[in-house]
Amino acid sequence: MPPKYIYTEVEGRKLKLSNLDKLIYPTAEVAKAEVIQYFLTIAPYLLKYIKGRPLTLIRFPDGIEKQQFYAKSKPKWTPEWIDSYGIQHSEEKIQYLVAQDIPTIVWLANLAALELHPMQMTTQMIESPDHFIFDLDPPENGDFEVVKDIALKLKVFLESYDYVPFVKTSGSKGLHIFVPIEKIYTHEEMVESVKKLAKVFVSQNTEQTTLAMNKEKRGGRTLIDVFRNHMAHTTVAPYSLRGKAGAPVSFPIKWDQVPTLKHSKEITIRNYQSYLDENGDAWEDFYSSARPLHNKKPEVVEASPEVKLKLKDYIAKRDFDTTPEPGLEAVATEGNQFCIQLHDAQNLHYDLRLEKDGVLLSWAIPKGLPYKKGVKRMAIQTEPHPMKYLSFEGVIPKGEYGAGSMWVWVTGTFEWIEEQEKKIKFALKAKGFNRSYYMYRTRDNQWLVELQEDKDKDTSLSLPLEPMLAGVRKTLPQSADYIYEIKWDGIRTIIHLEDDVVKIYSRSGRDITTQFPELQNADNFEVESGIFDGEIVNLDEQGRPVFSNVISRMHTQGATGINRVMKKYPAVCYLFDCLSLDGRNITKEPLHRRQAWLDVIVKKGKAYKVSEAIKDGKGLLAATKAMELEGIMAKDKNAVYFLGQRSDAWLKIKHRTTEECFIAGYTKGEGDRSALFGALHLLKAEEDGNMKYMGKVGTGFDADKMNRLLGLFQPLIIDAKPFQDRTDDDRNSTWLQPILRCEIQYASLASTGVYREPVFQRLLEEEI
Repeated sequence: MPPKYIYTEVEGRKLKLSNLDKLIYPTAEVAKAEVIQYFLTIAPYLLKYIKGRPLTLIRFPDGIEKQQFYAKSKPKWTPEWIDSYGIQHSEEKIQYLVAQDIPTIVWLANLAALELHPMQMTTQMIESPDHFIFDLDPPENGDFEVVKDIALKLKVFLESYDYVPFVKTSGSKGLHIFVPIEKIYTHEEMVESVKKLAKVFVSQNTEQTTLAMNKEKRGGRTLIDVFRNHMAHTTVAPYSLRGKAGAPVSFPIKWDQVPTLKHSKEITIRNYQSYLDENGDAWEDFYSSARPLHNKKPEVVEASPEVKLKLKDYIAKRDFDTTPEPGLEAVATEGNQFCIQLHDAQNLHYDLRLEKDGVLLSWAIPKGLPYKKGVKRMAIQTEPHPMKYLSFEGVIPKGEYGAGSMWVWVTGTFEWIEEQEKKIKFALKAKGFNRSYYMYRTRDNQWLVELQEDKDKDTSLSLPLEPMLAGVRKTLPQSADYIYEIKWDGIRTIIHLEDDVVKIYSRSGRDITTQFPELQNADNFEVESGIFDGEIVNLDEQGRPVFSNVISRMHTQGATGINRVMKKYPAVCYLFDCLSLDGRNITKEPLHRRQAWLDVIVKKGKAYKVSEAIKDGKGLLAATKAMELEGIMAKDKNAVYFLGQRSDAWLKIKHRTTEECFIAGYTKGEGDRSALFGALHLLKAEEDGNMKYMGKVGTGFDADKMNRLLGLFQPLIIDAKPFQDRTDDDRNSTWLQPILRCEIQYASLASTGVYREPVFQRLLEEEI
C-alpha cells in the first residue's frame, strides 16, 4: 500500500504531499500525482499570468465527481512562506492567497485546487487592472463553430480600436479573449470602457451575440460576458486545469489555430505538451502589447498657429526624418501636466517640463531638482517642447540636437502657486513625489530653483537598509522575463552617495567605509545622490573573485594596515541595482529601468563597475562554470525591488548547491591541525523550528581562517551536545552553542541525509 504522505523539496521549499494515488479525474484515470506533475511542469508559464495576483481557488479534494468548493480566504494551515493580500469588500476583508513561485503552485496543486482564478491586477498596483476579458459563453449544446466565428469577428473588431487581443480555450464550452491595457486606469474606468465596447459589438452581431445574463433572455445566442471585469470578479487563468471530465486545460493558443479547434476541451493534461512544444507560450508578447483604453486616449488635435509659433525653435533644431522625438502634433490635456526626464546627453542631466498654453515650458537642470531645503540648483531654460514630450522616451541619434538616451523619470500633474515673468512657484504631484518649488530668473535663460516643501519625504529610504535577497534553484527559469548576471563571490554592500560623500554598508548595516578607501570617491558617479546595491570583490589575475582576500580587507584595522592590504588586494565594487536616485525612491520601478539608469550613472572606472545583465542565461551559466565561478543570478526584468525580503524575482543558480548552517561543535585536530580542529559539526534549521544534523565539513579552511574561527568559538563552548543524533566523533568533539552561521557548498545529499563532499565557504557573521 503506498504511503499516505510523501515529502519533497521544490526550489528549496519542503512540501508534504498527500494521497497521490487518489483519482481526481476518474473517467480519464488522472490521479493527484499527475495533477501535481502537470502544475510543476507548467508553473513557469502559468506564473507569468498569475504571479502577484490575488487568487480565488476552485478545489476538488475528492475528485471532480464529488463536491467542489470555492476558496477565497487564505487557509489557516498555509505555510508562512506563501504570500497573501487582504482586500476590503463591502462587508468583510478577505485575505487572498498570492502565488509568487513554483513551490506555491505545487502546494496549491496538492490541495486539489484544479482551477486558479486570478484577479486582473497585481498587489503592487491593486487599483489598476492590466487587462480586460471577453468571455464567449455559448448556450447549452451550442455550436462551437459559431463561437469560433464570433471570436474571429471580435478580434478584428478589437484591432480596429488599436487593441491587441489574445485568445485561449476556456476548457469548458467557449473561448476567452484577453486584452492587455496600460496600467493607468481604475477598475471603474476599465469596466465603463469595456461595457461600451461590448454594446457596440453586440449591436453589430445581434443574431449571434447578447449581453443578457438571464439565460431565458439569450434566445440561443452566445453571451459576451464582460461583467467579470469588475474588481472582485475573476476568470480562470491561462494554463489552469478545469474541473471537467477529460482533465481539460484553459490553454493559450494563437489566432491561426482557432479555425481548426474542434471544441474548447481539446487541450488536456494528456496532450498539452505537443501544443507547448510547437508554439511555446502563445501569449509571449502579452504584456508588451498593452494599449490605452480606446475612449481614454489623449486626443490628438492640430496645433494652433500660436502653439506652432512657440515651437518654432524646437522644430528648427531637429531633423524629424532622423530623430524619434515628437513633431508638431498636439495632445489635448487638462492643462496641468508635468514631467521630469533623465537625459543622458553630452552631460547627464534632468529636464523639467511644465505645461502652459499648449506647450511644455522646459528647463535643463544639471544636478536635478533639489530635494532638501536650503539647496539651490541652477536651471537653464530651453525652448518650449510639444505636449507629446510628456511621455517621450527613446534614443536621440548621434549628430542630432540633444543626442543620447532619455527616460521619463516621473510624471504627473502640477499647480501654479505664483507665476510672474522672473519668478514662479509651483507644486508637483505624482505617486510618491509631492513637492513644491520656487524658481527665479537670475539673467537671460538662467534660473535658480529651490525646494519649498516635500509632502512625501517619509517615502524616502533611510539607512542602513536591508537589501533584497534571492531564492535558489538548480535550473534556469523558462520565462523570457529573466535576465542573467554573474554571481559575484564577495561582500554584499549598499553604497550611499550624498553630498560628495560615499558611505559603504554591509548586508547587516555595518558601516565598512573605512576599510575600502578606493571606493570612497564620489567622482565615480554622474549624480549627486543615490543608493546602490552591489558586491565588493577582490579579483585574481583571471578576473575571478577571491573571497578570502576581500574578507581580509574587511577585517583589517588602522590606516597603515588598510593602505597596505588595499595595495595588495585592490577592491572592485560591481553594482547591479539602484534603489534611490537624487532623492527619489525608485524601488517600485521595474528592474530594467533601474538598471538602465544605473548604467548611465556609474562612471566606468577601476573602482566601480556595472554588473552586466544579458539574456543568454544558458551561455552565461556555461561560461561561469568554465571559469570556475560560483554561478549566476537570474532576475525578473519587470520586478520591483523587495527591500529586506527574499523573492524568486531574483534566483541564485549555482554550480554546486549552497546552504546556510549553524556550527554545533568541532572535532579534535590531528597532524598539522593538532593545535586547531579537524572538522565542524553542522546543523540545519527546519521549517518547523527544529534543528537537523547534517554531518561535518572539514575542507575549505586555511590556518588563518581556522585560528580566527577558534577565537570566535571559545565563548560559545558548552558541556552538552546541542542535538540528539549520535556521531562517530561524540567523544573527541567540543560542543558549541549553535549560534554562528556558516555557508557551505556540497555535491548532493547522502542516503543518510547528510552532506556529500561539503566545502566550507564562509562564516556569515564575517560579513556583519
